[in-house]
Amino acid sequence: MVKVTSKLKNLIYSILFLFRPITTVAFSFVFLVLACIVLSVIIIYMDENLKAYDVSLSILTGITASLLIAIMTELYNNYRFNTKRQRELREYFRCVAGYEIHQSSIMKVNSRYESDYTLGDGRANAVFRRLGEIIPTLREALNNRDYLYRTEIKEIDDILYNYDDIVKVISIGLLGTYLGLIRQSHDETADDKTKRDNEYNVEREGMEYHEVIDDESITDYPELFNFLKKEAMHYVEKKYSPDLYDQASEQLESVIEKAISNNHYVFNEYFEVTDARYESAELMDDEELSYKRRNFEFRSNMISKAGGDIDRSMTKLQKRLTKEPYIWTMASYRKTD
Repeated sequence: MVKVTSKLKNLIYSILFLFRPITTVAFSFVFLVLACIVLSVIIIYMDENLKAYDVSLSILTGITASLLIAIMTELYNNYRFNTKRQRELREYFRCVAGYEIHQSSIMKVNSRYESDYTLGDGRANAVFRRLGEIIPTLREALNNRDYLYRTEIKEIDDILYNYDDIVKVISIGLLGTYLGLIRQSHDETADDKTKRDNEYNVEREGMEYHEVIDDESITDYPELFNFLKKEAMHYVEKKYSPDLYDQASEQLESVIEKAISNNHYVFNEYFEVTDARYESAELMDDEELSYKRRNFEFRSNMISKAGGDIDRSMTKLQKRLTKEPYIWTMASYRKTD
């Protein structure tokens, strides 16, 4: 019985491909009905012997035939578009349809091993942990935007916008330290004595940026500091040019994206992402959110808000896939308590 129901749903949703999008088909059909009604009324009350009667009948026949052909053509194009859309956006469908399953799995793990995770909890935290998978998939989907509906493009743009906010919020307080580490790595080509002097002075220069502005030091987060130091060394090894420092800001954002994707543990205690912070940040205005631009509270509130907004957009995208044949089974998943 379950297999029969599943096959029936797939058949129905496949047939609905004919009517997505419905705008052109609906407009043509309404115009056909109105034209037929008007011309039929005129013909009914017209003398059959008049030449105008034959003309009106010919117009009715022509309009009916041409609009029916137009509707059939549009239905065919709709079906062809939607079947090709499923092939071209396969990875996008896989990621979005399975979104709620992965969310539930991550939240379950977090609740079981809560003491091991200091980045937070809840849906906003779960989506932050999956950004390394979600963001590349959505960016790739935009490369095939011709197969995306307008509402899908809007939600994807919102998600990418919020993701960029997360990267920028994290980079705000790390740029000074990262520049110092780049300079330190660059100066390590000098002799040992100069290298030791630079190591002391430049590292101190990077730390003071945080100590003066934020009343916090990057050394409070050793995993994050060591990660930045390692990445700064790689950057200098690959790039010896006058614009080494000019492009450091862009490079730092790439480093942060790398950490979000593969090493999010380095942000432990640097900020936290929770649903409670998301709900609180939703009630704040922009001035309240940006009151302190580089402290723990600012980072946590801004990133939690962005994570919650991404979660909301992803949920909307998943809901749209509940009417896709063969994909609806995974997209229809809802957590049951």
